[in-house]
Amino acid sequence: MSSAGGPHLSADSVSAAVSFQNLSSRVRTAVLLAAGSLAAILATPEWPIYLLAGAVSLFAALEIDEILGGRNRVLALLAMGGSLAVVWLLSLFMAAPFAALAVVLAGTVGLALRIRRGKPGALDGLSFGWIAGPVACAIWLHNASADSSRLFSPNLLAVVALPLWLGDTAAYFFGKKYGKRLLAPGISPKKTVVGSMANLVVSVLASLAVGAALNQHLVEPVATPILLAVGLTGGILGQIGDLLESALKRSAGVKDSGNLLPGHGGILDRIDSFLFASVPVCLILWLLARGSFT
Repeated sequence: MSSAGGPHLSADSVSAAVSFQNLSSRVRTAVLLAAGSLAAILATPEWPIYLLAGAVSLFAALEIDEILGGRNRVLALLAMGGSLAVVWLLSLFMAAPFAALAVVLAGTVGLALRIRRGKPGALDGLSFGWIAGPVACAIWLHNASADSSRLFSPNLLAVVALPLWLGDTAAYFFGKKYGKRLLAPGISPKKTVVGSMANLVVSVLASLAVGAALNQHLVEPVATPILLAVGLTGGILGQIGDLLESALKRSAGVKDSGNLLPGHGGILDRIDSFLFASVPVCLILWLLARGSFT
């Protein structure tokens, strides 16, 4: 049925069009992010991973500063840089995973205190360790397992990052299609039990698949039980990290961490699972698969 001014669109039609547009925007952004990130992760030279890590650190630090109240961006960047420097210096002594764990634990404590308090406080600066520890550990893991004789070299950072991202993607689509029961309605209104289960299953399967593909190129193959541990740890802790960021945003009264990425929100909205899961997974690989490092 149409009116003199043209065809009449129902509310359902408008809603469907907006939903499709948002999904299309989300997919385009995801493809670009995946291509750029994969290129940096698989490139043997160090400068692409440093460039990616620097950009992620900068925007993530600005976003978390904004969520925490945006009181002093200079101090925010200094806190971020200091945390990265600590991990980098200790990485010279092969202690990067443990240093990163200490930094990310301090960051998690800072975030937990901020969420509980519900307002800015003196220990908010600790929160930047939640970003710095995983970023520094990712750089170290890339550089410690890449084959310097090749331009593009599969390395252990891919075993950490790809299952997390694929698990997140599975959670989104399965949760959207089949999810009815909410996982944590008091924290996140969109995360579902079905999405959570899909995340865990895909994380484990992706860890096995990526590991099998990379084993042909590593100095020493990573055993299947270790890959299972990587997938399970990432699948569980990644979702906890996602919920932690959701709780932080809820305490600050914001929906997204930013608007840098169309269809996704901010940088933090895309890397929250990586921030919480990557360091423990890195530790598992370092302790149990030392022969795979160059």
